[in-house]
Amino acid sequence: MRRVRLLLLGILILFASACRVDTTVDIAVDDDGSGTVTVIVVADAAAVAALPDAPDGLRFDDLEAAGWTIDGPDLDASGAMTISVAKPFTGVDDLPAVLAEIAPEGVFIDVVLEKTHSFDRIGLAPATTDYRLSGEIDPNPSLEVFTDEFLPATVGIDSRIPEIDEQRNGDDRVLVRVRLPESESSDTGEKVGEAIEWETTFGSTELIQLDARSSVDDILPRVWAIVALLAFLLFLGILLARLGGFALAKIRTPKGRRRRDVRRRQQNAASRAEEANRPRRRMLRLLIIDVHGVVVRPTDPLEGLLLPLIVAEQPDADPDRVRELHRRLILGRISVEEFWAEVGLGPVAEKIETKYLSSFRLVPGLHPFLDRMATSRLPVAAIGNQPRAWGDRLRRMAALDDAVVSWMVSGDVGSVLPEPALFEATRRTMSVDLFDCFYLSNVPEHLDEAKAMGMATGLFVAGTENAPETEHTVVRGFEDLLRSRGG
Repeated sequence: MRRVRLLLLGILILFASACRVDTTVDIAVDDDGSGTVTVIVVADAAAVAALPDAPDGLRFDDLEAAGWTIDGPDLDASGAMTISVAKPFTGVDDLPAVLAEIAPEGVFIDVVLEKTHSFDRIGLAPATTDYRLSGEIDPNPSLEVFTDEFLPATVGIDSRIPEIDEQRNGDDRVLVRVRLPESESSDTGEKVGEAIEWETTFGSTELIQLDARSSVDDILPRVWAIVALLAFLLFLGILLARLGGFALAKIRTPKGRRRRDVRRRQQNAASRAEEANRPRRRMLRLLIIDVHGVVVRPTDPLEGLLLPLIVAEQPDADPDRVRELHRRLILGRISVEEFWAEVGLGPVAEKIETKYLSSFRLVPGLHPFLDRMATSRLPVAAIGNQPRAWGDRLRRMAALDDAVVSWMVSGDVGSVLPEPALFEATRRTMSVDLFDCFYLSNVPEHLDEAKAMGMATGLFVAGTENAPETEHTVVRGFEDLLRSRGG
């Protein structure tokens, strides 16, 4: 690709000694080391008049092809012309190549842009980024270096180079401006605003010594370093405190209570627990039966008896309200009297309650079965979701006082089946291990909880009822249970 060297010095050879052309080279550097090189050429009216073609006829194809942005030519009222071109560079290493596109070798000499980082290892000093631009500029190169190889063919004045080289009068100003991040400093340039400037004239025999420096402090790494240091010190303090506490505790701990001794005792206890948890032979020591479903029917007395009875006596009663009151009743949160008063049957509570309890039907074969259990010396306990008052009346009405050794109801423990509280209360009352108990119910959910607690379980099905699919042993009536016990 043809070198682009028309703008900084090439245009100057278009003008005779009576002309004035000022050139500014602006180098702006960003924080990341990239930046932009801008060249501004201002020619007076006499210089413009010396052009072989009109200003708008100048061609800058090579500049545009090389990535330069052209602004102008612009003419002011006096006839002076301004041309500005700019090209970015992506890093510190790209700046010399961009400058080399402006002028031939020997104009920008050893121009170097450096960017360095420094960070205090301890982190007490801020991190810094240093920028430095150094090198030399020769404002008096021989115009013989500009040949047809470097100039557009439309200029057509390469034959005048020796003549113009002799006519340079030193009036053409050359300004180099450098802008670095933050505040710049220089030993050779002049601080003007936010930039460092060097000014000379075209044709001067004195080299321009470029020397611009700046430093950017970044406090954030310092903050993070201090935070990390404080965190480390805090961690170290906690670690030392824990180690000290551990050592002090070890010194103060008497023999037999040290971790090694405790660990040995725990291992022995675990061995004993493992021995105790080994499968053992089940010994039937207590039969637990569900009141609703095994002793009496229906299984769901609320929906099967109580609610229809209340609605018949009190047609405007809210069924959901009755269900809620019944739940509170069987949990022992309200008394039987409060229940009847809340449903609006307080004046006839005794009559309605008697009618309700009398409506239960004993499961066929119950009494012969209980007699056989008494003969076999196998105690029988009953559990059910009911208040204590109703449980006692139902037990008396069914003549079960002597046949059932324990009658545990939800109203006494504040928990309903299938929650484990009724099973646990019965176990404590009878002083028996649940592993040696057999629970009989026709509600699969109750049986699931009992099995989870370690009991043997049986799904009770009376008469011709269909047995649902279940993992529990199906017991078809009391006769089936008696046959399984050999009698």
